[in-house]
Amino acid sequence: MVSLSRMRTEAREARRSYPDPEKAARSVSNAVISLGWLDGVNRVSATVADDGELDPAPLVTACRLRGIGVHFPVMRDPAPIEFAPATFDTPFAANRFGIPEPQTDAELSVPARELDVVFAPVVVFDAAGHRAGRGRGYYDRALSFLLNGPRPSKPLVVGLAYECQRVDGVPSHPGDVTMDAVVTEERVRVFSSALSRRSRA
Repeated sequence: MVSLSRMRTEAREARRSYPDPEKAARSVSNAVISLGWLDGVNRVSATVADDGELDPAPLVTACRLRGIGVHFPVMRDPAPIEFAPATFDTPFAANRFGIPEPQTDAELSVPARELDVVFAPVVVFDAAGHRAGRGRGYYDRALSFLLNGPRPSKPLVVGLAYECQRVDGVPSHPGDVTMDAVVTEERVRVFSSALSRRSRA
């Protein structure tokens, strides 16, 4: 059985060598918009693409043009990550992992529970909605409230990835939060019945 570490390594190599990342990013953004997942949404989170990740930039632009507030993760150890708002003009600076974060006042940051959609980065994913990131558990800790009782209607957790990042099975643990959907340049996989009902026909 392939280890999760090897899965991550192979997926990172594959996405770094993806032949047309800009086209893939536009395709994913168009898919999200066409499904209506931005309708009635006020706040979303996204990331700045790093290490070959599928670039959420076209989706971020689409959200801003619709008046949707876009937030980006900021690390405030030992607490779970929070999400800071950023506009077209907000400066970014690299955190200790080299990942750009918006430079805004700490009091403007919000927890994940105040977002409508979390567009989550993905290293590997499977057909059951499990994802693995870089292995530090930041997103799972920030979204752990979704595991307490019936899952609330928001935030929706939507992974953004390349099809080459799909694996047969991601090892899961009780504290892992499954995605509501994952969108790649080739297809949309929906794991949540609530999200299926929200999608446009």
